Amino acid sequence: MGKDDHVVALECISELLKVEQVVGENASQTSVIRDVTLPDRVRKITEVDATLRNVRGRVIENKVVVEGIVHKQIFYVDDDTGQLKEFTVPEERFVHFVDVPGAMPGMNVQVHGRIEFVGHDFIKEIVDNKKKGRADEGSASEETGAQEVDANWGKPGFPSKPEKPDRVESLFRQTVVLELFAKVTETMQLNVVVDAVGIPEDRVMTELLKVDSVIGEGAAQAKVRADIDFDRPARKIQRIDSEVRNVTARVIENKVVVEGVLHKQIFFVGADDDVVYEVSVDEPFTHFVDIPGAFPGANVQVFPRVEFVNVVIDNYDPTMGVQTAIIDIFVKVTETVQVDVVTDIRDVPVTKELLKVSQVIGEGARQETIVANLQAPAPARKIAGPPDTRFENVEARVIENKVIVEGDLVKQIFFVRDGEVPEVLEFEVTERFTVFVDIPGAMPGHVVQVYPRVEFTDFEIDPQDRTQIRQTSVIEVFVKVTEFVQLEVVTDCEVAPVPSVTIYVVQPGDTLFKIAKKFSVTVDEILAANPDITDPNVIFPGQKIFIPRK
Repeated sequence: MGKDDHVVALECISELLKVEQVVGENASQTSVIRDVTLPDRVRKITEVDATLRNVRGRVIENKVVVEGIVHKQIFYVDDDTGQLKEFTVPEERFVHFVDVPGAMPGMNVQVHGRIEFVGHDFIKEIVDNKKKGRADEGSASEETGAQEVDANWGKPGFPSKPEKPDRVESLFRQTVVLELFAKVTETMQLNVVVDAVGIPEDRVMTELLKVDSVIGEGAAQAKVRADIDFDRPARKIQRIDSEVRNVTARVIENKVVVEGVLHKQIFFVGADDDVVYEVSVDEPFTHFVDIPGAFPGANVQVFPRVEFVNVVIDNYDPTMGVQTAIIDIFVKVTETVQVDVVTDIRDVPVTKELLKVSQVIGEGARQETIVANLQAPAPARKIAGPPDTRFENVEARVIENKVIVEGDLVKQIFFVRDGEVPEVLEFEVTERFTVFVDIPGAMPGHVVQVYPRVEFTDFEIDPQDRTQIRQTSVIEVFVKVTEFVQLEVVTDCEVAPVPSVTIYVVQPGDTLFKIAKKFSVTVDEILAANPDITDPNVIFPGQKIFIPRK
């Protein structure tokens, strides 16, 4: 036996994966405690409708800063009248830090928040004497008459003077407990060994990895310019609150089409009375982001952010203004791929790397038809265009082999009033839905992402009673279930003079010369490794070619 007889004639075949390497993830609780004053004497609080809005994360060293808004509607029983009333609490901003060791600025972050508990503790009742005092005061022109009436209270034939009740408000201490989850990832390219040739198969350990392979990512800026009608003369802009809503994305070849609505609340000072007024504006926008290699059907994530917004009052007509906004749109396009990766080769020295990824358990979609009888506030002649729709309170729960999705479909419906004056009126409806999506392999504890959208909406006005409208909506709910896994994969196993190869998937715009330059090899070496390529000028996107490794 020669001294080299132990050398294995091994050839490792690797594939370039572009994946999201998980740096770390963590969950943290925080409490938002505020004093809330309800405008009546409260018998009891019956319900609190609380939601999280505009939750976003920012990565700093070893931490994620999570910011957002708590929006609440409190339903209570008035102790004096017994009526059920509603009170909308001013939006409450929160900031919290979630520890994620290893996180660094510039890394990717995903945040998810949910409300775990909402409680209200009664503190005291507040008597508003000022309002009572103002109610008792009369103007100069009414004073004499008031005195004459007051003089007769309690005399024979006159009733006793009634006591004016004080305005009573109720002070509560509100506690909202939030759970905030943050995952920090880093996009990386990794050559992973997917097969080993020249060695018995029983010595090669493999595992099926189902991951989102990153096709590309990019950013673009959208400029939104529009005229603003203040409805009264404005002297100056006090502040502008803006956010991007109803964002949808559609992948076409080499591009992503992003649509959404820029919602703004503009607070301005009136020119005549120095009072601060508010006007709300919704502006739809559409923008394209170039992503080479993107194709219809690929997965897409969109992260919009308002970078700049400004409103300039017209010098000649102060009731009008011009608004300019710049929205930064970041998109990431991925493709769900299944790869058999080599985790070990027995009795062979290999190089390994720990891969921490979200493995895809499964994904699927389900359509649901929502039929409802609606009551319009006035007789309708016709529906004025498609409704504005949005999803609220969407929650998903994973059970064995299924995902249960619940939520509210909120629609703003515009209609032309039936009458001599064809004015356009609006009303809003909220419809609860529950959808089951089959995902084989899903189990409680897995992570689920939900993407609902409205596919179709139709209205039918009752000709006998034009306030009655029958509505049919078709929604599609897409869900993806993932599991966080850590897996050691083989990245190199060159132990013999036979060179290993890398499998490369040709991208749009590639040529053999560009590919050879990218991997520091020659075109002739690529042709020698790929005898099926007969014309070096003819390669096509999606084609897999072998790249010899030095």
